[in-house]
Amino acid sequence: MAQFPDLLSVSAEYLPAVDLAQAPTRAQVSGYHVEANAPIQLTERTFLIPGVAYHVDAVSFEDAPAEFAQLRRFQAVDASLLFVRLLPKDWALSIRLAPGLAGDVVRFERGLFRMSALAMATRTFSKKVVFGGGGLISYSFGTLLPLPAIYLEVKIRTWLEFEMFLPAFLALRSIPVPDRLEVSARVDVSGNSYGVRDERIRGAWPCQDEVVDGSGRAAEPNACMDNLAYSTAAAGLDVSVRLFSSVWLNAYTGALFYRRFEPKNVDGDTLPGGADSLPRTYVLRAGLTWRIPGI
Repeated sequence: MAQFPDLLSVSAEYLPAVDLAQAPTRAQVSGYHVEANAPIQLTERTFLIPGVAYHVDAVSFEDAPAEFAQLRRFQAVDASLLFVRLLPKDWALSIRLAPGLAGDVVRFERGLFRMSALAMATRTFSKKVVFGGGGLISYSFGTLLPLPAIYLEVKIRTWLEFEMFLPAFLALRSIPVPDRLEVSARVDVSGNSYGVRDERIRGAWPCQDEVVDGSGRAAEPNACMDNLAYSTAAAGLDVSVRLFSSVWLNAYTGALFYRRFEPKNVDGDTLPGGADSLPRTYVLRAGLTWRIPGI
């Protein structure tokens, strides 16, 4: 079975303010995501699906000190290309490439370039079981990593399904009203590495030489923040209601039980002071999804 993306999805999420360990302030995050895909059928059994996605995390701070550099926006733009080939004996091959840009600004710069890729083969063993595997490279854990990919879908009952795609998510989906209402318990892992180009950081020490009252100190490139690795893990409940045709309304609430950020220099080394874990909190998300009809 090939895994086809949605035609269009838009969502907004809210994370309440939490204390920052490295500064006497609190930070609140609101996230917004939009993604569009355009399936093209090349032959009866071959599909090409280009897509584009934009994500932004907007950060607000409470009573931050004047010397604290408030990075208020982290953005990511990705352009993907998914190739799907349906093979004999119920096999399917999927290959996906997704170059993109990620940072506190989005512009064409080598240091902001990101790439993820996936190659996976799946087989439909019966009407109830789909299994497959492959490999991927991803920034889901805040840095570029090669990882194994495992997919499993099991229809336990006509109204109950289990789906997992490791290392991204696990989901147990109940369908109390077929083609109208879906309720899922989910565990999700996500993340990215964002380039930092804010002049308040890049234009000051330790990124640049500093001279004050005739004395100064030389820049320390190894201590200059070039990018910020960010990764999260959440468990929660997702409710989807079909509004009309193949358009669904989604609502999600969950516990963000892992959230970690790690400032790094241009060589990818963690800065002095190390990584920091943010307090556990909850997350609320709402959105609309336009699914491919019949998928």
